[in-house]
Amino acid sequence: MLIYDGDVAPDPCDFGTLSMLHEYHSRNMIELVGVIGATPDPYLASTLSIYNQLYGHNIPIGAFSEGSDNSGFDENTKQTYALTVSAVTHNDQNETMFEKYGNEKTQRSDDALGTIDLYRKLLSEAADNSITIYAAGPLFNFPVLLDSPADHYSSLTGDELVKKKVREFVFMGGYFPNSFESENPIHAMTSNAEYNWLAFGTENLTKTTLDRLGSMGKPITYIGYEVGWKIPVGQEIVSRLGRAHPTSEAYFQYRFTYDGEGPGLISDNPAFDEVALFYLVEGGVSTCFDEVFGHVLIDQNGANSWSVEEGYQKYVTLLPGAETKLISVITDRVTGEF
Repeated sequence: MLIYDGDVAPDPCDFGTLSMLHEYHSRNMIELVGVIGATPDPYLASTLSIYNQLYGHNIPIGAFSEGSDNSGFDENTKQTYALTVSAVTHNDQNETMFEKYGNEKTQRSDDALGTIDLYRKLLSEAADNSITIYAAGPLFNFPVLLDSPADHYSSLTGDELVKKKVREFVFMGGYFPNSFESENPIHAMTSNAEYNWLAFGTENLTKTTLDRLGSMGKPITYIGYEVGWKIPVGQEIVSRLGRAHPTSEAYFQYRFTYDGEGPGLISDNPAFDEVALFYLVEGGVSTCFDEVFGHVLIDQNGANSWSVEEGYQKYVTLLPGAETKLISVITDRVTGEF
């Protein structure tokens, strides 16, 4: 049983991951019990609903709306998120998805449960130690969930629910083994923090969240920026899916893959989130990946390093020569080829 917690936009990999989640669910390779937004985007629920409609599913949706139970977003975070989207996209992707693919059955933010409501509902209904949470975005939902009080869903606090119901966590985030040694010059401008773990500059969010979850003794796997960076996809995905598909649309609205002129894409884009999902569902250790055990160390800005020791935590590395295979297999999975 899988809960997806992610920031859908602005990176096209978020939309490719939604396609993969639904393809895996259709084939009973996962039981996707909920999709939960991780950013204060008023159109995010609609995108999640559009993918439900496109793939013929009814996966429960949890998303931000003004006045919802998610108090993790202050005004500065909302403004920073909006500025980030406008800086890297031609048009807001989620709003564009709603305008192009939405209909009278498409859920809006006020139609969906708040993120913490859905988390508590899903966890309360699950068997003990049965839920995998795959988080591929900033971790704003987690502190609010862990601090949530008993309610009509469960007499347990959020911390108690997570300890009782979650089996493992998988995170796409960070840069391993040490984000201070990242080769991406952008990380030098983000206090050496990878994008997801920078959390729009929210100090201590990633640190306190991962420290709290790590103290539970549950298995935690990290797939960092440096893995997906080596797996560029997109042009073949768009060729197969066609222009009139929300995953294709995400590439055409992203400034780094499309220049706004002509019919085609100008480049591929790293498959950050898709590679992490592939590892979670299909494995690939010894053929594509290796694992390093220990535990993560986070500073107040979200930058990370690694302590090598025995434990429940590990990060995933890419084996030499695996890039070509993964480019092919990720393209296949996003486009429904198995």
